[in-house]
Amino acid sequence: MVMADEMPADVRSSLGQLLAEARNYAKTGDSDTAASLLESAHTVATNKLPEGTRRDRLRHGCLCAHDALPDGTLATAYIVAMERRLPEQ
Repeated sequence: MVMADEMPADVRSSLGQLLAEARNYAKTGDSDTAASLLESAHTVATNKLPEGTRRDRLRHGCLCAHDALPDGTLATAYIVAMERRLPEQ
């Protein structure tokens, strides 16, 4: 059973991978790929996380990072902040 603000391990892994890849593409200037990965992360957060603060903040962060593109530096800062919100494995 998952508590309201807990994160299942498979969801944490998926979000971690999506955000890491989005960060790398944002840094290298591939805004289209970074945007696609952020959209996927937003969908995972929406569909797989229980309602709560963590879900809301991750969804908001995905939207902010997406909106920041093509400014890779700003998008990367948003992504790093989201990665910090993921629980340790």
